[in-house]
Amino acid sequence: MKFKCQNMSIKVIIDPVVNVYYASFHIQGLIQKFGKKNIVFKAPPFENVINRHYNFNFIVSRNGIETKYSIHLDDPYRVDKDSYAWCDVYGNVNANFEKTPIEFHTKLVSLSPSFGIRLWNLPNTIYYAFTNYIKVRESVDSRKFFGKYKRQFKLRLPLSQYHNSIATEFNSKYYIFHLSTLWYDNEWNNNDDGVNKTRANFIVACKSIGEIIFEGGLAINNERKIKPMFEPLIFHGTISIQKYLEKIKQSVLVFNTPAFWDCHGWKLGEYLALGKAIISTPLSNDLPFPLEHGVNIHIVENDIEEFKKAILLISENISYRHKLEKGALDYWEKYGTPIKSLELLGI
Repeated sequence: MKFKCQNMSIKVIIDPVVNVYYASFHIQGLIQKFGKKNIVFKAPPFENVINRHYNFNFIVSRNGIETKYSIHLDDPYRVDKDSYAWCDVYGNVNANFEKTPIEFHTKLVSLSPSFGIRLWNLPNTIYYAFTNYIKVRESVDSRKFFGKYKRQFKLRLPLSQYHNSIATEFNSKYYIFHLSTLWYDNEWNNNDDGVNKTRANFIVACKSIGEIIFEGGLAINNERKIKPMFEPLIFHGTISIQKYLEKIKQSVLVFNTPAFWDCHGWKLGEYLALGKAIISTPLSNDLPFPLEHGVNIHIVENDIEEFKKAILLISENISYRHKLEKGALDYWEKYGTPIKSLELLGI
């Protein structure tokens, strides 16, 4: 769906510094809404934004009247003060109004969880990488800049691939696929006691149920020294994004938990887009509208026995599973798509 206008001049100006790997989802929304001919990458309007590398900054001009938008795509909920001062509307995929000082509430908008997608074919990816680099080459690290375009093309898929046409019914046993990162632990963010142990508990629960055919595990970080508690759960080898997505579609259910810095993570957005039955521990950050237990998500505490009960319930109760699948997809279509995310910003 594209933005329709009569006798109106529309122009969208995007900062060429943009991290396309993270901002691709919302750039896709701008392309769908306004058309690529109305979108340009220009550096001058953003050169006074001190921390312009951290947020996705863009301007929508209607008949010469400009509205400045900044979307916070990083894991921590914290608002970037400089970007907040620059913009008129501040979107955050990990908004947390309770923890955010009230002085930043006026412009703050909670967005649904997004995920990285492939925006362009290879020739266009190369074109935008080089033309945008020329515009900002004095203010970026060339290796990191081009690396983001490479990752956006190589490690992600077009949004059109995120539909689920695979039935999740099986004759006697149920297949569950879960593959997630084993994050490194450090003094600022205790991942082992948080996301790592939670994901490990879910995997242990799956493997302890005789009826379940489990595939996946914890993907290791190259720089991480694996602790003994996680060694039996490590996923060895590699898997393409195409195969990963195929297996997620085949999985009878999926698992979500707040990830690095308690963020929503890309998995939650992907699961909603795919219309999956989601088991999740309680979320840490806000959403534009809450996900409802028993309607579009199944929420349990981090406990192996509770995970087992949820797994068996969703696996064996087809009508409940279909209710969760429909609820997840309904939420995605109402609040989660790239265009709906822009609408939450008032675009």
